[in-house]
Amino acid sequence: MTTLLDEVLPEFHFASRHERRVAASPQRVAEAVEAFRLRGAAALLFRMRGLRVPSAPIREALATSGFTVLAEHPGRELVAGTNGRFWALRERTHLEAPTDLEAFRAFDRSGWAQGAISVRIEPRRDGSTNLSTETRVRCVDEPARRRFARYWFLIRVFSGWLRTDLLRRIAQSAEEPGPRR
Repeated sequence: MTTLLDEVLPEFHFASRHERRVAASPQRVAEAVEAFRLRGAAALLFRMRGLRVPSAPIREALATSGFTVLAEHPGRELVAGTNGRFWALRERTHLEAPTDLEAFRAFDRSGWAQGAISVRIEPRRDGSTNLSTETRVRCVDEPARRRFARYWFLIRVFSGWLRTDLLRRIAQSAEEPGPRR
């Protein structure tokens, strides 16, 4: 199955994928994704990297963090991307949000990389939902690939923890009875 992420960033050097079965309908999961706010330890980890992520719905948090929504199937998949030198000490000053998908695809600045993240919602036959997130990074050249490899070695565990926590918190919200908060 081809995903929007496959269309946005088909060639990449690094990737991380996490998923969770959610005991809720895809519509409830989609509502929980839209309402999700980054808080607590996860927000602290972003601040430690020099990124200020507001306690705002996911789209606003992505936009203020240097990402652009590049592709979307509402209620099924959202893909956002950015260009950057993620390994830089002041990462935020080394991020460049693309204006749109065409600009993202055309990006080729030496020494830089591109990152894309997807959140995907897939119905299951039993009425539950698969919720997944995947992060991909494409390095423009070999020096960027080497720098990112060292950075990825250091942060991969924390990145995985953030993604797992995101999925857990969205699942909890979707599985709660009553209207979304």
